[in-house]
Amino acid sequence: MKFIKKDIKNEPLSLRNYRSTPGATYDGCNKGDIRSALLNEQGYICAYCNQRIKEDDEFGNALTNIEHYKAQANEEDKGMNYLNMLGVCKGNEGNPIHLMHCDKSRGNKLLFINPMNPNCEAFIKYDTDGSMYSEDDRVEKDINEVLNLNNQRLSNWRKMVMDKVVNEMSKKYKKKEGQTYSRSDLNNEIKYWKNRYENKFHPFCQVAIYYLNKKLARLT
Repeated sequence: MKFIKKDIKNEPLSLRNYRSTPGATYDGCNKGDIRSALLNEQGYICAYCNQRIKEDDEFGNALTNIEHYKAQANEEDKGMNYLNMLGVCKGNEGNPIHLMHCDKSRGNKLLFINPMNPNCEAFIKYDTDGSMYSEDDRVEKDINEVLNLNNQRLSNWRKMVMDKVVNEMSKKYKKKEGQTYSRSDLNNEIKYWKNRYENKFHPFCQVAIYYLNKKLARLT
């Protein structure tokens, strides 16, 4: 999971104007404008699993869901609070519940982990098989029971990212098995995975950053 810095300045003008209209409801909002704003804010990755997402397909069908971190039923503003909105993937929608993830697995269940909390990244760890885990029982429950982020497909994708980091660094720095990367090498790679390119973060970028930081820690 990656920290999402929410900013009311990113709220689409259409939502701001519509919200002040008498009788306005969430269903009447311009969802396209909201999805576009969320994707730009998040660097085009899902707020929960961090896979690549985009606004729609070639036929105009929406490929990003608008998630309310706090359930709409609990919102005084009828679901129109931009600072409570996140862009998420389709969550394997349409499959059996044990295969769905992110908001499709969550439903209206409460979450302890919050991607809008600057400390959220510190709760999450990754194993070499691509699985996510946490030493905090509340977050562990969110990962496995609420969001189903250890869905096999997601774990496989995260492992592919780890393998990609290993293979590309080996080629780039011409290191043989067992050789140690320098602090400069590792910091360069961390910077690469932290940065946006064409306003987009790399999918599952936090997996790579976690792996590289672990290597960096071994040098201290």
